[in-house]
Amino acid sequence: MSKKNILLIVMSIVLFIILAIAINADILSGFESWVYFESVEHMSDILTNILIFITNFGGPIGISLICITIFLIPKLRNKLGLPVSIAVSTSFILNIILKLIFARERPDILRLVTENSYSFPSGHAMINMALYTVLIIYAYKFIKSKRIKYPLIIAMMLLVIAIGFTRIYLGVHYAGDIIGGWLLGFAIGLSIYMLMKKSSINDD
Repeated sequence: MSKKNILLIVMSIVLFIILAIAINADILSGFESWVYFESVEHMSDILTNILIFITNFGGPIGISLICITIFLIPKLRNKLGLPVSIAVSTSFILNIILKLIFARERPDILRLVTENSYSFPSGHAMINMALYTVLIIYAYKFIKSKRIKYPLIIAMMLLVIAIGFTRIYLGVHYAGDIIGGWLLGFAIGLSIYMLMKKSSINDD
């Protein structure tokens, strides 16, 4: 296993722990309030509808469609189908457990969509980061054309950021929830890739 990748995973987990401690100690409340008010400064009906579409794309239905599409494409099924499914499933289960552990209430502000679970870490941020971390790694490794590879990778990165932003704008998550979800999602996605890579080498 790559020492660099292991270091990245460990750093992500350590940063998540530090973030969780800071949130529990109410250190980030000022920062999170500032991020929210900056996010909604230009709120409008058109922008809200666009961001609801994006947040739904990053929700269970959107992610399921992506996973199903990968399985339906023969060339992607073997290389991507399993790691993507494991990354998404692992993130989903771990997110439920962590939300119950931290039991952070959602923001008491204007909520433009309905959510009933706890707030930290964000499931949208965590699951999408895990999913797109795997997709980005495989795109980088297996797409040969730079004209396709790099624009696609940038687009996926921007999509993850956009999905996270929508959760703050829509009033259902604090900024700390999003950052925490990203940190753990990245660690999960990279871990799944490394485990699948090791498994495929051993199978050879």
